[in-house]
Amino acid sequence: MVLVIFLAVIVVMALQPAANAQGSVLVVSISSDIAEPTVELVTRSIDEATAGGARLIVYELNTPGGDLNSVTQIMNAFNGSPIPVVVWVTPSGAAAWSGGTYILMASDIAVMASGTTIGSAQPVSATGEPINETKIINALTGLMRDNARLHDRNQTAAQQFVTENVNLGPEEALRLHLIEFAADSLDSLLSQLDPYSLLLTTTPIGTSVWKLVLSSTSGNVAYTKRYDFAGISQASTNNYTPTFGIQLLTFLANPILSVVLLLVGGYAVLIGFKTPGYGVEIAGVLMVLLAMIGFGVIGINLAAVLLFIAGIALTLLEIKTQHGIFALAGIAIIVLASFLEFPLPGWELLAPQSVQSARETLVLVALFMSGIFGIVVYKVAQARRMKVKVGPEQLIGKIGRVTRPLTPTGEVRVEGQVWRAETIGGEAKEGDQVEVVNREGLILKVKPSKT
Repeated sequence: MVLVIFLAVIVVMALQPAANAQGSVLVVSISSDIAEPTVELVTRSIDEATAGGARLIVYELNTPGGDLNSVTQIMNAFNGSPIPVVVWVTPSGAAAWSGGTYILMASDIAVMASGTTIGSAQPVSATGEPINETKIINALTGLMRDNARLHDRNQTAAQQFVTENVNLGPEEALRLHLIEFAADSLDSLLSQLDPYSLLLTTTPIGTSVWKLVLSSTSGNVAYTKRYDFAGISQASTNNYTPTFGIQLLTFLANPILSVVLLLVGGYAVLIGFKTPGYGVEIAGVLMVLLAMIGFGVIGINLAAVLLFIAGIALTLLEIKTQHGIFALAGIAIIVLASFLEFPLPGWELLAPQSVQSARETLVLVALFMSGIFGIVVYKVAQARRMKVKVGPEQLIGKIGRVTRPLTPTGEVRVEGQVWRAETIGGEAKEGDQVEVVNREGLILKVKPSKT
């Protein structure tokens, strides 16, 4: 059934006109605290851009900072991206404080809009108190400095974001060579980037440095990898829409919500075991699973696999129980799992206008399959009821005729066969009609028939 659903969606996607993603620019917005959902957003958008053949990814950044582990994961994702990454602090009045500044330094091209601010990168504790421990400060200073060096920026000025909590606007950041451009619009950003090339060069000691140079002068620079941005200002742009999985992860990232789901789900499972057949335990397991996603214990991909398995198990259980609730729950869980993984990398970038249509088709096909499954369950139940009546039990309710007086025992003929019988409602003489009401071994229990 799951395979049928996915095949149907794939067919719909194939029938939709695909947008030309070659030479495109993928634009991704980050406008919240940096946490696990942000990591998922970044990694999936990089996969999306890679699958679609985009030339450039532009991250519009506006954040007060966030979790250090998530920040470092995003920095690693940027440094490992096969597509050049632009981090653009925008719109006017926005900021990339703390973790946002680290992310900015890890980008291939750093840009700020008018009136924006970067800096204040000293680490703080969970309660918001500044951390002054030398070991941590030195580690994060090195992280900021080394990423600035990797991208050919001012290392000394970058370190001061951590050691002195320096804050800079676009004018100062550009003068200190901490960013490459200042731009108030995407068109302006791409137009300024148009005459440049990004080169991966090697230092005399063998380390690598990314350099952004004018394409006209790039012949004087030795490099091992190169990205040319000629014509990038004419490239089509696609705004990345977070998948359902990322939206769900963002929603579940609220720790209070995750705790509530865990507590309610745990009690629901216990109640469900005491009152089986009502689906309370299914809802409880689902809530616990969602809480585990929110706490970061399991990722979206693993959660989708577990939901698929649970959905299939419930639909199979329905054949055994015929409660109805298991089939409905199974279908709902399979659809939820499908939405967690859909769209697959490249689909949304290649055909952004088709995603909503495909999602609607996914639900419709799932509902159609649930209807078919309901018919199958009904037929199985019918077959089981018929199976009970195979053999002598099928005689119960049949009308027979007395062939030997029942006083109270005798013989009757039912369905052409003679059986020993005993009445439970008085005597019956030969020729009387009787109804079979039960069977004990080879003796039929009968009563006089009113017909």
